[in-house]
Amino acid sequence: MKDYDIVILAVAGDASVANSLADSIRRYRLPSGTVLPDRSLNYRRIYVDVAGRPMDDEARAVLDNSRYMAVLCSPETRTDPFVLERLDYFRKIGKDDNIIAVIVRGEPADSFPESFIEKKLVRKILPDMTVIERIETIEPVASDLRADTPARWKEVLSYETVRIIASVLGLHPDDLEQRHRMRRRRTAALFVSVIAGISLAAAGIFAYLGHVARTEGEIADQQAELCVEIAERTINELPAAFADEPQALEYIDEAIANAENALRELGLDARTGDQPVTGG
Repeated sequence: MKDYDIVILAVAGDASVANSLADSIRRYRLPSGTVLPDRSLNYRRIYVDVAGRPMDDEARAVLDNSRYMAVLCSPETRTDPFVLERLDYFRKIGKDDNIIAVIVRGEPADSFPESFIEKKLVRKILPDMTVIERIETIEPVASDLRADTPARWKEVLSYETVRIIASVLGLHPDDLEQRHRMRRRRTAALFVSVIAGISLAAAGIFAYLGHVARTEGEIADQQAELCVEIAERTINELPAAFADEPQALEYIDEAIANAENALRELGLDARTGDQPVTGG
């Protein structure tokens, strides 16, 4: 049986979130200079369990060979027998401290399994020296993947990915997040210079084409293809290469919009290179 760093456990309705989280963790690369307390530890070997099948030998073997469990919590999770059975087994084999709660939908009180919520008797002394007792509910510290917009979802996924990886590697989440932010700032600064270079090159070509248009009355096909090639590389290659860097993507989106606008002004389709068809 293969060893796993994390088993991500979720109900079927949260399968897409579970797979997105798994992909985000696998894609993540530790910032340079990160010192691990144990260099043998890893975080990319992930098993996503959303099948909803009863516990069997295969499921037990996966849990036996997984260091951490990330439980995606939503209102359906609270009483789902598939989730509760695996969660209970993971605790019974002595891995209670290696369980990570991740809330994905609903309010915490309606989404956490009962075993995640601690009820504690608290005694308080009033000013008149009267002692009162009451039960307080203590919820676990959990990762939060709830978001109301796609942009916000990217942000929280990136942030919680770092926090979960820090836990799995025995690092302090704030330390790893600080290194992650520094790397994003360096990446964003690099992109400012890259995009500036592309913009300058494109501006030069556009100016040259404008001169050709004025002197010859039309834009030559070969020159138009140069513009389209630059735009296509900007539109198609940069976003894919930096999909896990939301901050850099902001600069890329702006560059794409500028490239498309410039080509439209020249009467070209930025994504096909064709002359737009006009009526008349």
